[in-house]
Amino acid sequence: MGLDSIIRSGIALADKVVTTLQDTITIAPWTGSDSQGGPTYGTPVSMLAVVEEKQFLRRLGNGQEVTQKAQVTIPRPIADNGTANRREPVDPRDLVVLPSGYNGPILDVNGVTDPQTHNPYMFVIILG
Repeated sequence: MGLDSIIRSGIALADKVVTTLQDTITIAPWTGSDSQGGPTYGTPVSMLAVVEEKQFLRRLGNGQEVTQKAQVTIPRPIADNGTANRREPVDPRDLVVLPSGYNGPILDVNGVTDPQTHNPYMFVIILG
C-alpha cells in the first residue's frame, strides 16, 4: 500500500465522519460564452460539502490579497466535466451556489494531486 492509497483511504474516512457537517451545494460547470460574451453553464450538479461562510482578507498563492466570503471543502474527488478549454474538474469560471444562495466568484481552487488520477484527492474552493 503506497502513500497515495493511505491518503485516499484517509480522506474517504474523513468524508464519512463529517457527513453530518456537510451541506448541499450546487456547481454549474462553465461551458463557454454566449454571443454577448456572457458565460454559459452546463447541467448543475449537487453535492455535499463543508461550507464556511465567513468574510476575511486572504492572501492567495500569487501574493494577491482578496476578500474571502466563503470556503467550500469537498472531501472527495470530483469527476471531470469534459468540456474543452476549461480547468478540470473545477474551473474558476464555474458557478458555485451555497445553501444560503450566495454564489460569489471563485477566487481559488486547490487540493493535493493524486498521482494516480491526476486530480486532487479533495477540493478547497475559495469564494469572494
